[in-house]
Amino acid sequence: MKILLLRLSFLLLFFQLPQISSAQQKSPSDTLTPLQVVQRYVSPDGFPNKMKFFCCELYQEWNADSTLGQNLPRTVRRTSEVIFEDTAHAMVAVWLHDSITSLDVYFYLVKTQNWTIYAARSLVMKQSARDALKRLDSIPEKERGEVYGKTHTHSYTFEVENLRLWDNSDNVLAAHFNSHKKEFQQVQKRLVKKGYTKADSLVLNAINDKKIKQLTSKMLIRGFEFDNRYPGCIFYLIGGITDNTVGYLYQPDAKKIPRITEKHYIIIKPLGDGWYLFKTT
Repeated sequence: MKILLLRLSFLLLFFQLPQISSAQQKSPSDTLTPLQVVQRYVSPDGFPNKMKFFCCELYQEWNADSTLGQNLPRTVRRTSEVIFEDTAHAMVAVWLHDSITSLDVYFYLVKTQNWTIYAARSLVMKQSARDALKRLDSIPEKERGEVYGKTHTHSYTFEVENLRLWDNSDNVLAAHFNSHKKEFQQVQKRLVKKGYTKADSLVLNAINDKKIKQLTSKMLIRGFEFDNRYPGCIFYLIGGITDNTVGYLYQPDAKKIPRITEKHYIIIKPLGDGWYLFKTT
């Protein structure tokens, strides 16, 4: 009987040892959430023991003397937000801004033993919008009214305000949508009513509809796009060049929206009632 009790005691101790060892070996840093990992990376105070939190495109961080956050002026504000997260992947958006500059950066993470940043993206080609604004600013005032409208698809005012919106922060883009949500809903209803929601008709006919054209001028929307990979999604285009675009997306079924990826749809941010902010690269 004594031998049996000794064996039972040994077995209980044996099964407890791995649990004790695991608890002792587990580092608090292993429990960092995607948001916490990114916040430490953009913090002006540095990221101690950062090596295991970077891989792939960001492997150079392993040997870097400083982080992104340390290279930015302390006056820069860093506003972070989780846009997407499941058990294996996550995307965190960071708005870097001060009184002079504004930049939205998106970080993509994968879960292995801990959350690891493997890529970062931001909307490129924004300088094209700034260059276009400079060209518009060089046009004499007497040529900015009816004269400009006669030779261009959009008015001078539309071009200026549209380019400023294209070059602005995600916060401003979201605020712009909310202030014109009624018009967006009216356009969407007309697209359905007139049968413009199918591929070529959306791109070729919708923007030439007189009522839609009036509304999109207020909304600062240049046109519409579709993506054969995501049928049923309507893309309201603000601007962009080739694959680097920004705008709004309508898709009432959340299961059918594009997947966020560093390779194309770099952000799909919910705005409510089936509407999203999107950017591609």
